[in-house]
Amino acid sequence: MAAAPKPKAPLWMRVTLLVSLAVNVLILAAVTGFFLSGGPDRRADRDRGDFGSFYTRALSDQDRRALRRDFVSGLERQGRDRGAFLADLQATLDTLRATPFDPEAFVSAMAEQSDRRARREDLGRQVLANRIAAMTDEERRAYADRIEARLSNLAQRVRR
Repeated sequence: MAAAPKPKAPLWMRVTLLVSLAVNVLILAAVTGFFLSGGPDRRADRDRGDFGSFYTRALSDQDRRALRRDFVSGLERQGRDRGAFLADLQATLDTLRATPFDPEAFVSAMAEQSDRRARREDLGRQVLANRIAAMTDEERRAYADRIEARLSNLAQRVRR
């Protein structure tokens, strides 16, 4: 007795399975590429022009946590107000939508945002300097060695 042939799956099901397989292969390739390239911290352009993150990434995990805590505390002492940030952005949008456009109002709104960012950067530099000042001589030398190693790695990646 001959077995009856199996019915084929409908075309839509075969296409769906093929598309699903292709998407899964693409995701697997992307994740594999991410890990093989060393992830986002290995990209040469991560530290270029951003000295603050270059220095903070060389800190120990404990120092980075303390730095973050001190920075947030400093922002609170400065009167950190996310509502003011949103209000500044809304004011900038209002100047962009105004008819006629007032370039001076736009420049003023942007200058206020720039001043706010400069105050945050000043605070960040001061908090980092305080964290480094609290290190022992040995810790500070080890920190400098980690910065030097990062600099050497960056220089090698840039040359490629």
